[in-house]
Amino acid sequence: MGQRANGEGSIFPYKNGYAGYVWVTTPEGERKRKWAYGKTRDETHKKWLKLHEAAARGPVVTKSMTVGAYLDRWIHEVVAPNLAPSTAATYEVFSRLYIGPALGTKRLDKLTVRDVQTWYNKLRTTCQCCAQGKDARRPTKKQKCCAVGACCQQTASDRTVRDAWTILRAALNNAIRDELITVTSRP
Repeated sequence: MGQRANGEGSIFPYKNGYAGYVWVTTPEGERKRKWAYGKTRDETHKKWLKLHEAAARGPVVTKSMTVGAYLDRWIHEVVAPNLAPSTAATYEVFSRLYIGPALGTKRLDKLTVRDVQTWYNKLRTTCQCCAQGKDARRPTKKQKCCAVGACCQQTASDRTVRDAWTILRAALNNAIRDELITVTSRP
């Protein structure tokens, strides 16, 4: 492999493997290093090449927020100013009760189709009384199901599941438009 020109990045031994970086332009227009890590030099080189290709296509995000943090920002900066207040409130409730508990801690750039499909399948079968702690918030004398060990099997309706998925899809589409996440084509 020949020498790289200035600004093309580098690959070198790092901790228990290898690290490499590429200089990229962020969506804000700044030039920053974006890092790729791997156990072997070949693994790191493949990631480095993908990163290099992404940098050539356009802006690349160098730091990513969690899905939960993005949903909060999206609701306050995009949904609330542009939609009816009741719609924004509905989006917030769905985000807080159905999307956030399962996907909120995942990094936005690391969210996969498998993560979303797993969340969707679990949402259809999980008792929402247990998941949201509804029975546990009742006074002790009035607790009758989940808090006393007798699950009521109160699952979300098909409409609720579909609405939660639609809201997540709208948020992720907006993240793509804002170039916070990139869509990669698979071979």
